[in-house]
Amino acid sequence: MPVDSEKNILSDDKSENKRTAAERSAKNKTAPKRAGRSAAGSKPAKLRPQEEKDIFALDIGTRNVVGIIGHMSDGIFCIDYTAAVPHKQRAMIDGQIEDISEVARVTGMVKEKLEERSGIKLTRAAIAAAGRALRTRRTQMSFNIEDKDTITADDIKTFELECSIKAQEELDAEKEDTAFSFYCVGHTVIRYLLDDYQISSLVGHKGKRAAVELIAAFLPETVVESLYAVTDMTGLDVSSLTLEPIAAMNVIIPPNIRLINIALVDIGAGTSDIAISQNGSIVAYAMSTVAGDEITEEIVRNYIVDFRTAEKMKLSSGKGTISYKDILGFEHSIEEKEFFDSLIPAVETLADDISEHIIAANGQAPAAVFLVGGGSLVPGLAQAVAEKLGIPQSRTAIGGRDAMKNISFGRSRITGPEYVTPVGIGVTAAKNGGYDFSVITLNGKKIRIFDTRTVRILDLLMSEGYKTSHIIGHTGRSLTFTLNGEKQFFKGEPSTAAEVTVNGESASLETTVRQGDVIEFRPAVNGRNAEVKISDIAGDVTVRKVFIDGTEYPFGVIAAVNDRRITSDRMIQNFDNVTVSEIETLGELMETLPFDTSRLDFYKSGKLLSIDHILRDNDDIITADKPAAKSDEAPPKLIPGLPDSEVHDDPGIAGAAPDGFRVTLNGKSIILEPRPNDLPHEFIELMALADIDLDSPPKSGDMILTVNGKEAGFMDVLHEGDNAVIKWAEA
Repeated sequence: MPVDSEKNILSDDKSENKRTAAERSAKNKTAPKRAGRSAAGSKPAKLRPQEEKDIFALDIGTRNVVGIIGHMSDGIFCIDYTAAVPHKQRAMIDGQIEDISEVARVTGMVKEKLEERSGIKLTRAAIAAAGRALRTRRTQMSFNIEDKDTITADDIKTFELECSIKAQEELDAEKEDTAFSFYCVGHTVIRYLLDDYQISSLVGHKGKRAAVELIAAFLPETVVESLYAVTDMTGLDVSSLTLEPIAAMNVIIPPNIRLINIALVDIGAGTSDIAISQNGSIVAYAMSTVAGDEITEEIVRNYIVDFRTAEKMKLSSGKGTISYKDILGFEHSIEEKEFFDSLIPAVETLADDISEHIIAANGQAPAAVFLVGGGSLVPGLAQAVAEKLGIPQSRTAIGGRDAMKNISFGRSRITGPEYVTPVGIGVTAAKNGGYDFSVITLNGKKIRIFDTRTVRILDLLMSEGYKTSHIIGHTGRSLTFTLNGEKQFFKGEPSTAAEVTVNGESASLETTVRQGDVIEFRPAVNGRNAEVKISDIAGDVTVRKVFIDGTEYPFGVIAAVNDRRITSDRMIQNFDNVTVSEIETLGELMETLPFDTSRLDFYKSGKLLSIDHILRDNDDIITADKPAAKSDEAPPKLIPGLPDSEVHDDPGIAGAAPDGFRVTLNGKSIILEPRPNDLPHEFIELMALADIDLDSPPKSGDMILTVNGKEAGFMDVLHEGDNAVIKWAEA
C-alpha cells in the first residue's frame, strides 16, 4: 500500500533490515564505515574526497530529490547511504525544472545529508532525465575490421558512439527548427553483427565487417541544461547522464531476461516514461506527460484542497478514514473506499494514456508490464493498465525492492517502486552505461561537449559558429586600376593572426580540449582592403574655368573615372580607368581645346598672351581669328609626371604578375598574400577562397579535401605550386 512520501524518506536507521547471507557478505567486503560525528555534540569529522568507487546517484524528481551512495562488489550494487528530501513547492512540472534555485536548494540538502552520514565530500553525481519531449532514432553502422587482430571493448564503445553521432546527425537533419537543440542522453544496442551474422558480443572476434544497430534517445537542450544548472549550483560535476527508463530497466529487467517482450513504465509525478524489451534488447522508448500529478490535480478539484494536501490524501490508502482540511479551513473526513472510487475516472485516463503509448511503441500489447515510480502506487492503476492492454492482471506487476536484481540494500529502508529509478541510476553509472559531457569554458561561456570523439580547439570553434575568417583571417583585398594608361596595383594589409590560450597557456588549433579547460580565443582581424582616393594620386582636384571667346573651358587639376569627371574624395574601385590631368598655362590649355590653335593669337585685356601665361580663374580671353568649334567640349589631355605607384599585375589582367605564393585551387591559379612573421601557408587558408556553399551542405555532408591528390588536413603546410581541391562529395 502507498505510504506518505514525506514520512517514507530514505534513511540510514541503525536497525538493520533482514538481509540474505549474500547481501551481508557483499556489504561487509567493501562498504565504508559510517562517518557519523567524532563525538557526541562535537563537529562532524573531516570529509574525505570522493573516490572513483563512491557512486553518488541523484534522482531529481518532480516530488522528491533522492540521493544514494553505493559501490559495486562482485557484480552486486551495494547501497551504503541514502537520503531524500521532498519539494516544499511545485518547483518541477511534468519532469521539467521550472524553479532552478529551489530545486538546487533541495538537492543541496540531500547532498549535505549524505556527506554528514558518509563522511565523503561529494563532488560528482550520476543523474537521469525524465523523457519530456523525448525523441528517438534507430540507426545502424558497419565498420571495416580487416586490419584488427581482434575486436576490443574499446573498439565496440567507439562503434556505438559513432553510431550515436550518426543518429544525432539524422535527427538534426529532420528538425524544422534548427535553433531547437537536442542532446543524446542514452542509447541501447539492439544487435551486433559480424560479417552479417548476428552475435551477442563482438569482443575478441575477428572478421571483415562489424555492424552495430542501436536506438538512441534524445531530449531537448532545455531539459538537460536545467539539470546541469542544478548540479552546477550545488557544486557537483555530472559523471554520468542517462534516461530514467534506461536506469529503471537496468535494475528491473537486466539483459538476461530481455528476450521477453516486456514494457517497463516509470510513472513519476510529472511524466510516465516507457521502455520496451524484446529479443534480448531494449527496442523502443516512449513518454507521456500524463502521470501522478494528474491524479493529484483531480483531488485538488474534487475536494478543494491545496496541492500538498492532495498529495497526502493520494498516499493515504490503508488508513480506513481520510481526514483533511480544505482551502477554506473546514475539516472533513471521508471513507477510503469512497475517496479512491472518486479517483477512478482519473486513474482510467492515466491507464488509457499509458496503454496507448505502450502499444504505439511496441506495435501490440506486450507479454508483461512492470510499473515503477511513485505514481504506480495509485490503487487500481495496475489492474486498469492490464484491462486496457487486454493481458491478464497477473502479468502486470508493480516493481519494488523484490523486483530489483543484483542489489544489496544494506541498512537502507528502500522498499517501494519509487526507488527503482535512483537505484537504477547508480547501477547504470557503475556499469559505465551513462553519457558524459565535458564542460569547456570558451571566452567566459560554458559549453557542454558530448564526449564521443577527440575534440580539437578548431572543432570547438567551428561548432560555436566561428568561421574561417575568424580563425585564420583574410589579407585585405588588393586594388588594381589603370592610371593614365598604366596599370596600378596596391596590396591589402595582412591579417592579424588569431590568438588562443588554454588555461592561460598558448595553444594551437590542433590542441585537444579536456574537461574543465578554460579557453580564451581572440579572433583573427582581417587586413584592411587597399583603398585609394583620387586625392591620394592627384592631390586636391580643383577645377577652375576660363572663357575663350565667351565659351567656358576647365583648367586646373582635372580627374575622371571611366570618362566621368569626379571630385578628389571619390574612392577608386577595382578595374577603374582613371585619368588625371593638370592644366595651369595657356599652352597646356591650347593642347586640350577642341579647335586648331596653331594659327591663333590669344589676348587678355588687349594684351597678347604667351603660351607660358599662368591661367587664373574666370580669365576672359579672346582670339584674333576664331575658327569654328568642332564640338562644345573635348576630354582634357592627360599629361605625364604624376607620382608613380608600384605597378603589379592582377591575375585577371594581362601583364607582369606580382611576386607571390602561387597555388592551384579547384583548377584555378591563385596567389596567397604573405602571412605575418613569414609564417608558412596552411591548407585552411584555402577554405575562404573555395567557391563552395558552407551554409547549405549536401545530405552526404562529406567534403573532399586534397593536396596533390592526397587527403589533406586543415593545418597541412602548403608549398609553392601545390594543386589543391576543396569541394562537396557527390551524395
